[in-house]
Amino acid sequence: MKNQKLLSKPFLTSLFLGIGGFLYGYDSGIITPSLALKSFLSHFGHPNAATQGAIVSVYQAGAWLGSASVGYSSDRFGRRKAISFGCIWGAIGAALMAGAAHVAMLIVGRLLVGFAVGTITGVAPVFGAEIAKTHERAKITAANQMMVAWGFFVALWTGVGEGRWNNPNQWRLGFAIQGIPALLLGIGVLFIGESPRWLCLKGRYEEAKKAFDNYHYDGSNEEWCNTEFGTIQINIEEEFKAQGRLTWKDLFKTPSFRKRLFVGSFVWAAAMLSGISFVQYYQTAIYATLQFGQDQQLLVSGLYGSVAPVACLLSLFFVDKIGRKKILIASSSLLSLCYMIITIIAAVYPAKPGMPTNAAAQRGLIACIFAVSANYSALLGPMTWIIPPEVFTTELRAKANALVQVIHYSISLVITQCSPIALAAVGWKYYILFILTNALCALVFAFAYPETKGKSLEEIDEIFGDVKIFHGNSTKLTNDEEIAVDTLEIRDKQA
Repeated sequence: MKNQKLLSKPFLTSLFLGIGGFLYGYDSGIITPSLALKSFLSHFGHPNAATQGAIVSVYQAGAWLGSASVGYSSDRFGRRKAISFGCIWGAIGAALMAGAAHVAMLIVGRLLVGFAVGTITGVAPVFGAEIAKTHERAKITAANQMMVAWGFFVALWTGVGEGRWNNPNQWRLGFAIQGIPALLLGIGVLFIGESPRWLCLKGRYEEAKKAFDNYHYDGSNEEWCNTEFGTIQINIEEEFKAQGRLTWKDLFKTPSFRKRLFVGSFVWAAAMLSGISFVQYYQTAIYATLQFGQDQQLLVSGLYGSVAPVACLLSLFFVDKIGRKKILIASSSLLSLCYMIITIIAAVYPAKPGMPTNAAAQRGLIACIFAVSANYSALLGPMTWIIPPEVFTTELRAKANALVQVIHYSISLVITQCSPIALAAVGWKYYILFILTNALCALVFAFAYPETKGKSLEEIDEIFGDVKIFHGNSTKLTNDEEIAVDTLEIRDKQA
């Protein structure tokens, strides 16, 4: 494909937007080593399992609130301003956590940081999908998962460094660092171009054309730019003619919209039911059951965090070439197998205080935990960022993706709150849950999911059959300006 570049402007823009994903990964990850630090536990009065669950899960509650709000703010004020608004709360939350004098202050800080992440993750993938060319859309939106992995990587190794710093306030450093990516993204996002599709949605076609050319014009593809932008403009106008102004209720009123919502939200539900958040947040507790000390727990968690960035980087080379369904089915099936092996090892070779441990079994269990990370980061994880933004119409995209994120964080909230309690109560038997949930998700992906690989955002609308999509030669726009539009195949030939 001519002039297809790995580092296109939309891809570089998405990497910058991926700072939000980095913040998500870092915020999620930094609590993991903190819970293993004796100074942290001592400062907060050695919180019990329920309190630890609250400290972790309140972040998900904040993200839930952020996701719920962004459907309105990103449609009303634009993609950039919605992201910048969320970043403000991220910086404030980081400051509160770093200076926390008691558990309540820590929890409020976690809540605000979660609100920021919910806001950013609700709109950044939408922004990325709306500026991407069809052939690179998966790679561009998957960049979010790669940045999440790098955030988690930095967080866990920051924890390793904190563990080696002999200071009673060692845990404050990691929390303070959270404010840096929030400030960088919050300020920097205001200096990049707005989404052309959002500008079209507001009827600001002249600005939209300039923004589109800014992202895609390379000095020699004027015909492609005119053709592609004309097609986008026409189809957004067709959406208005067919549907009128859509509201939140419209997401549930028609079967086709409900199917879109199911497809967009179930992939995130599968991600949370995969057990990845449980492993990420409470892996040090798992290592503690293997009788690892503080330094060992932090070191192994740091090594765990090193797996995901490599797996995510590899995914960028195949995520646009393999069907979405194949990736989803393979990932959930392999995750179910990994948890089956983890459960068997933990049941047959339990680590009991004061009793000898089986070193080979310990290594095998840790290897399976690492395999869970590699699988999720290369396969299922990227799909959570790719699929939701691409299955909704332009007018519904921000609202629907916000609702998808609400579902995502709701499930994550339950798992993160209940996991430490369940792990303390039933031990290895808790892992059986994830054997079953991953197997079920594989079946749903196999029999209830459409394939969207290789289709433009407008062409995907035809899969659901609720919008008439323009493919033709020439049409008259609402401003009576005639634009010639050839068939959509010209897009990929001249991209």
